[in-house]
Amino acid sequence: MRADPAKVAGYMKFLSSYRQLFSLPKFGSSLLAAVAGKLKIGISSVALLLEVAHYRGFKSAAIVVSVSALAGVTVPLRGRLMDRYGYALVMCPSLVVYLGALTVLVVNESAHGSFATTVVCGFVASASIPPIQIVTRLMWGAMTTGTLRTTILSLDAVLTDVGYIVGPTVAAFLVVAVVPWAGLAASALLTTGATLLLLSRELSQQHGQPRSAERHWLGPLHTWALLTLMVAVACFFMAVRAVELALPAWAQQHESPLMGGVLLSCMSVGSVAGGLILGALPAWRSAWATFPVLLAVLCVGTSFMAAASFTWTAVLVVATACMGIAVGPSFVTLYATAGNVSPADMAAETQSWIAFSVSLGGAAGAAVSGVVIQAWGPGALLVLAAASFAIASWLARRAVQAGPVTPEEARESLPAAP
Repeated sequence: MRADPAKVAGYMKFLSSYRQLFSLPKFGSSLLAAVAGKLKIGISSVALLLEVAHYRGFKSAAIVVSVSALAGVTVPLRGRLMDRYGYALVMCPSLVVYLGALTVLVVNESAHGSFATTVVCGFVASASIPPIQIVTRLMWGAMTTGTLRTTILSLDAVLTDVGYIVGPTVAAFLVVAVVPWAGLAASALLTTGATLLLLSRELSQQHGQPRSAERHWLGPLHTWALLTLMVAVACFFMAVRAVELALPAWAQQHESPLMGGVLLSCMSVGSVAGGLILGALPAWRSAWATFPVLLAVLCVGTSFMAAASFTWTAVLVVATACMGIAVGPSFVTLYATAGNVSPADMAAETQSWIAFSVSLGGAAGAAVSGVVIQAWGPGALLVLAAASFAIASWLARRAVQAGPVTPEEARESLPAAP
């Protein structure tokens, strides 16, 4: 049976944006750096948990991972330093400290050393790890414009989903099949490779800003648009985390624990599909898919999930997969929006504050979810998630309307010299 030439031409046109990406200069090495960074995210936490649990048990391991996660508050500082002094002068020393802290942690665990040393090393390693994800997004922004930037950010979001799916499995396999520290070794190797590949690119802020450049002491936080966007992002990811916790709770409530994994997988598959579709759409079709609009879509989708949770399992599966289609594109448009509202010389710090807001929203979502599930059940938690998406959509719209701050406005906002 011969393929319909019209359909083949349509598919090729649909994929033309992705074909254009691979024709960009140095795109292969850039993609390799991005893939290494995404796998590292999926591997690192599980590898740390299993390494410490091998010697001290899961209770102690959970403490180390929690303390390590707290080091995420240092991300904005690293972003500010990169804007000020350049990527190489920040990422190279950070990489050395990160590798050193991991080495001490592994040696200390193998020698059954002090638990305090392990905790400190876990914190130092997390606080010093080069911000690969931030630099990767800035690299994509420097490489592309217009529709192609949407395509490349969509691909980045898809790679993130794949990293979270594949990474934990790889970490568990290495720890069980090789040695307890093999997962951390893989994380270190991926981090080193990604850092060196990123630094090999000629990025616009690789060498930092002139030391004499005027700068508000609050950095990008003095802009109303970014502050509003940060609150919107916190609400957004609080809702995402609530949905992620509501689905296993629903499965447990219905005495079918395996359905929790099935539902989460459906949402992940939908997210990957949504990201790929957004990246392939022409400009006139993707223009409507702004961050506020997609958050509104997530609000509607989560509302349908809440209603479906009181009906049949098949209906909830379909509703979850459909809602997931908007998750991946939401992250794509989030980072694009952050780039649009960022002052020109504060791109790395702006993206760092967005990453901080994601972590803050996730922590708040986990805390609130436990209380709501215990008191009212997973259906109520999905309703709360839908409300959080709605608030995030309204705030994101305000942030977009506020727009970026021009260099002249930034200088005018500086305090007067004494």
